[in-house]
Amino acid sequence: MKRYFLPFLILLMVTLPAVAQKDTYRLLLHWYPQAQFAGYYYAQEKGFYKELGLNIEIIHGTVTTPSSHIIKTGDFDFATLWLSTAMQLKEAKVPLQLLAQTNQSSALMLISHKGKGVDRLEEFNGKKIGIWSGDFELQPLSLLKRNNIEMNIIIINNSINLFLRGGVDVCMAMWYNEYHEILSAGVREEDLNVFRMSDYGMNFPEDGIYVNEKLAWNRPGLCKKFVEASIRGWMAAFDDVEGTLDILEKACNKAGVPFSRAHQRWMLNCFRELLVHPRTRKIETTLPVHAYNFVGSVLLERNFIKSIPPYETFIANL
Repeated sequence: MKRYFLPFLILLMVTLPAVAQKDTYRLLLHWYPQAQFAGYYYAQEKGFYKELGLNIEIIHGTVTTPSSHIIKTGDFDFATLWLSTAMQLKEAKVPLQLLAQTNQSSALMLISHKGKGVDRLEEFNGKKIGIWSGDFELQPLSLLKRNNIEMNIIIINNSINLFLRGGVDVCMAMWYNEYHEILSAGVREEDLNVFRMSDYGMNFPEDGIYVNEKLAWNRPGLCKKFVEASIRGWMAAFDDVEGTLDILEKACNKAGVPFSRAHQRWMLNCFRELLVHPRTRKIETTLPVHAYNFVGSVLLERNFIKSIPPYETFIANL
């Protein structure tokens, strides 16, 4: 038995590195393919991950299978999430950690028609507001509560139709998504009031890159390479708009979801402003402690969590 053990051990040591190089790591996006995730698709398509020895498979959440459900099983390597969602998962003992906070400011806003009696925040009292359920309700409802404003809340499930038809006085919108849909429906920007959450003391950092904490512990160098290639993908995507849109169209077709070049171009331009710091012209990736604690305080206030996970355990120590 002993004479066969040494050759076997040598063979195992020789073959292990080759096996490790063939590993495929899964990046789980929290929604269908769109320009919100352009940097990752660009990095994959242009071989940025492979240049650093990473074989990345991009998967995404769906209406029937939200990415948070997949993450709860621990069956992920890397993932994109909103900070508020990630904090709730972390409090629920899901093994994730933050690698990079790519989006430092909120793109969430409230919209109203000008000249309809809802031109100022204090005029919202007693009016109808269209709200999306889940994490999206945190900022607007907290904003109303902190300003002693009571409104009739109507759950609209991301649709703008009720707002366009006058069924609600105020509605939620993401700057890069529903706001553009409203404009595309024929409403002029000058006829709308825009109340950005970031302008009213309710700024939430949104998209970030997360990792299964076991991977962060065992292969910190690999995690650093993933972030490096992803940031490179984002910057290159912003510099190559038409090429990026071609890549996104292919991804949308593969996923079986509609693709509008004009809408995706708008979204990509929005993310350029959201991600790239105007002074440094770089994507800042550090999550400030004060921003983390503020989001945690709102989650506590709305009873979404019972305690704020320690910042030190939330951030991957690479």
